[in-house]
Amino acid sequence: MERRELLKIMAMAVGGSVALPESAFARIGEAFNPADLTYFRPAQRKQVAILAEAIIPETDTPGANGAGVPGWIELITKDCLTPEDQLIITEGLAAIMLRCAKDHGKGLDKLSAEEQVAFLTAYDEETKATRAKLEQQGKPQRQTFLQQFKELTKFCYVNSEVGATQAFDYHLVPGKWVPDMPLKPGMKAYSI
Repeated sequence: MERRELLKIMAMAVGGSVALPESAFARIGEAFNPADLTYFRPAQRKQVAILAEAIIPETDTPGANGAGVPGWIELITKDCLTPEDQLIITEGLAAIMLRCAKDHGKGLDKLSAEEQVAFLTAYDEETKATRAKLEQQGKPQRQTFLQQFKELTKFCYVNSEVGATQAFDYHLVPGKWVPDMPLKPGMKAYSI
């Protein structure tokens, strides 16, 4: 199964019920204004774009960057996340890029798609294991950076016009409810 298929299944199963504040749902419904992009520094914007595209790469449909996900991540981080969650994002961006340079001797953007997936998977598993160990010691932990970033990326992608109309089969008025509608292989999930 490809990541994009998994993304569709997850979007349908979870919808928007990720651990995002309600204000994120309101913010994503507003018009996007590039002048509002004032939270990240230019280097951080580049890092967000690299990571978002590594999570949802361009295939036969546009990837995260083609859907405008990096800009929405910045707006939601700035306007909707708590200061603690904002810190997870900003510190996490720096930490993951430094770790990639340490492990591979080059930036994430210089790795092949396969190397990016391998690095991000290993990094994610390592941070989850560290978090679980701390929780076992009675020290509750917030989401890891990569968990939070992936949730933001998925949320912004499935709620973008590109995600809704090109990655999903968008119907403004989907018609009647058919709970046991047969799905054929390769059939797009519906987006409303």
